[in-house]
Amino acid sequence: MNFIDNSHLVDYTFVTMINTLTIFKDLSHYIEPQAAQKIAEILGQVYDEVTQTVTKKEFNELKEIVGDLVQAQKKTEERLNELAQAQRDLAQAQERTEISLNRLIEDHRQTRERLENISDTVGYTLENQSYKGLPTLLKRDLGIAVEGRLLRRYLAGERKGQYLQINIYGWGKKDSQRILILGEAKTSVSRQEIDLFQRVVKRAAQLEDVSSDNICQVVVVHDVTPQVEEYARGKGLNLYWSYDL
Repeated sequence: MNFIDNSHLVDYTFVTMINTLTIFKDLSHYIEPQAAQKIAEILGQVYDEVTQTVTKKEFNELKEIVGDLVQAQKKTEERLNELAQAQRDLAQAQERTEISLNRLIEDHRQTRERLENISDTVGYTLENQSYKGLPTLLKRDLGIAVEGRLLRRYLAGERKGQYLQINIYGWGKKDSQRILILGEAKTSVSRQEIDLFQRVVKRAAQLEDVSSDNICQVVVVHDVTPQVEEYARGKGLNLYWSYDL
C-alpha cells in the first residue's frame, strides 16, 4: 500500500467550510446578487479539486484572486453608480433649462403682444388723424378735393378669401378728373413696406379700373430716414409727417 504525504494538502476540515451558500452570502454584502452567485458557482465547481490538490498557500492565493475580483467588481459598480448619478444630475439640469427657456419664450411672447398692441394703438390713432388732416393737405399741395370722406377699407385679394387692407382709401377730383386716393399710415416705413404698398395699389387699380395716372399715393409717418424718404418720393408717393396733420 502506498502512502500519500498529506502535509501540503489543504486541511480537509478547513476546505469543507467552503460552500457556495456561504460564499454567496458573503459576496452579496459587497456586490450585486447576480455577480455573487456567479462567483460562488465557479468556486463550487472547483471545490473537489481544491480539497484534493490545492495547498493552503495556493488556496490563499486563490482567495486573494477572488478578493481582487470582488474589489474590481465593487469599483465597477461604484463607477456605474457615479455615472448614473451624473446622468440624473444632467437630466435635472436639462429639465431646469427647458423650464427657464419656456418661461423666457412665454415672457417674450407677452412682451411682443404688448408691443404689437401699442403699435396698433399708435397706428390707428395716426390713421384717424390722417382721415381728418389729409383733405386739407391734399387740396393745398396737390389740388385734389376729397369727395366724401377718407376711410379704412379691405379689398379682395387675388386668392379666394384673401383680403388686402388699405389704411387710407377715398376718392377726390382734380381738374374734372376723378382721383383714387390710397395711403398708408405707419409709425415708420421701410423700402420693403413701400414696395408692398405699391403692389396693393396695383391690385386696387385693377379692381377699380383706374389708371396709375389717376391714383394719388400717400404715406403718413411719425418718422422716416432720409434715404427711405427719397426712395418713397422717387416711387411717386406723397409723404407727410404726423405733425403735418
